[in-house]
Amino acid sequence: MYNRHWGHDHRRYQRLNLNLVVWYKVVTPDELRQKFGDKEREVVTIDVSPLGMAFTCIYQIPVYSGLALKFIVFSANYGSRGHLAIPLEITGEVRSCIPHENNEYRVGVYFKQIESNKQVELMRLMRDSLRPCI
Repeated sequence: MYNRHWGHDHRRYQRLNLNLVVWYKVVTPDELRQKFGDKEREVVTIDVSPLGMAFTCIYQIPVYSGLALKFIVFSANYGSRGHLAIPLEITGEVRSCIPHENNEYRVGVYFKQIESNKQVELMRLMRDSLRPCI
């Protein structure tokens, strides 16, 4: 069947292909949290947007699992060096988990609870990353 929308990205925000180190741990459901434990696991993002991200990992994390995410956004827009590294802690929900290369999974995460100032920092990161270097 012909799909007139095939090949079009209908996301509200553009995703930026960006490799950021992210630490995550599974927080819900309880059975999965007990299986994974309270250990934070380190992964690298594939892409990031103000409302979500994708990363690769060796674990198959079921859709709708809740995650606690931590990562650092670096910004060059501030006048002092103290504001260059901005730590973000965000609650997310797994929206997809599909097989990827090298026996890994591509995990798509929606930011479930994100404060507006954290969302602004992600938008600033994306804008700064897309700005041409002079």
